Amino acid sequence: MTPREQRRQIWAARIADYRASGLTMSAWCAANQCTKDQLKYWLYKAKNMTPSPSTDSSTRWVPLTVADSQPKAPVSSALVVCVGQSRIELHPGFDPRLLREVVHALGEASC
Repeated sequence: MTPREQRRQIWAARIADYRASGLTMSAWCAANQCTKDQLKYWLYKAKNMTPSPSTDSSTRWVPLTVADSQPKAPVSSALVVCVGQSRIELHPGFDPRLLREVVHALGEASC
């Protein structure tokens, strides 16, 4: 690796550190023994540099596991009852008395 590439890598890491720090330019530069002019220069250079995939050592591929953000709804089994042309869909916990009354009413209506 050439000295130029080494310097770019060092400053790429320093710029990443500066951005992650949340500090002002002055505070970060004082803590990292550099001038604001140096930091501004390298920020400008970094903005205008387009790293090639082969020379960009800051890119890292990591495995990613995607988890469902919503819990899965329990699978419910529905029962469909057809009386004449009417269709009644029943789910667990239905009221059997209400079903009898509805079926009785539908039976009377078709006569």
